[in-house]
Amino acid sequence: MKKLILSGLLLLSGLSVGQEKLPVVDVIKNQDKEVNRKMLDIYQQVKIADDHPRYEIEFSQDACGYEILINDVPVHRYLLSGSVNEQRIPVNDHILLSGKQEITIRLFPPMLSDGSWSPVLVDASRFKIKVIHRQNNGPLEDDQSVFEFNTSNQTRTEKFQASGQKFFEFKGVFNAKVPYQLEGWRHSKDLSKENQDQLLKEAVAAYNSFRNVLIKKDTKAYASLMYDKEVELAKAFYWNMAADSEERWNEMSSIILEKREILPLKGFKMVLYAGGKIVALQPTDEMYKDYLSAIHARTPDEDIQVSFLLHKKAGSNELTPIR
Repeated sequence: MKKLILSGLLLLSGLSVGQEKLPVVDVIKNQDKEVNRKMLDIYQQVKIADDHPRYEIEFSQDACGYEILINDVPVHRYLLSGSVNEQRIPVNDHILLSGKQEITIRLFPPMLSDGSWSPVLVDASRFKIKVIHRQNNGPLEDDQSVFEFNTSNQTRTEKFQASGQKFFEFKGVFNAKVPYQLEGWRHSKDLSKENQDQLLKEAVAAYNSFRNVLIKKDTKAYASLMYDKEVELAKAFYWNMAADSEERWNEMSSIILEKREILPLKGFKMVLYAGGKIVALQPTDEMYKDYLSAIHARTPDEDIQVSFLLHKKAGSNELTPIR
């Protein structure tokens, strides 16, 4: 069964790759019309600017697991066997304001050919990454690198500098200039200061509540839950046309209504991000430990992770989706 790992940006919508989508005109029959209109009008909140910069990460790895974070919020994690040729992931949704942005690269021992994990990083471990700036929908030849990192070898050898170590981390910064300002997690509560046992109970309740929305295929509840997050994504990726909101909501609605099994919540740990302002429940099972979320969906052909990161807005004691 193929595993499908989805980032926050691709939450649910990414499940539709290669699958037939229902048109909004049909989906609306299963929804509250007021909620449907609210989602379709999100584009009206997006600022139209002269400059629409797009930031992406381009990376590759060999013989190691990895996790990439921007501003201490996870972008992508991969811990299984094999190599990853150059991939690109958009990261505007991790950039809340213009200015300095922090990027973190964490490397982990690789999975071996027999399915076990090496206890340490190996001589052949490699990782390289660029942060690329380009104009939205601009030609690839106009790309500009604003940050680069390549792992180094030990002096006068071909061995990775951290070979034999259990973990490697690198932190760097890059500058970004964007025409929007996202609230994001800037003023969210610091969850690290709360009672962690109680926070875990709240996070489990929030995850199970979201699972029930997916199980019941409740598009109205889903829209209410995800509205603030969707507004921020629209601003970050310049979805400023009616067709953008329609395409996004149509895709999400059709996926919610799709037939698939939502698995029970089990075998997980609680992890804090963004300096303690974001919380996630992540699987501890060896097969799924590269998932960013403990919510799984399953079809006959795919095992799917549904990303679900939570925070508490300033002045609120309720965990709500942030990415």
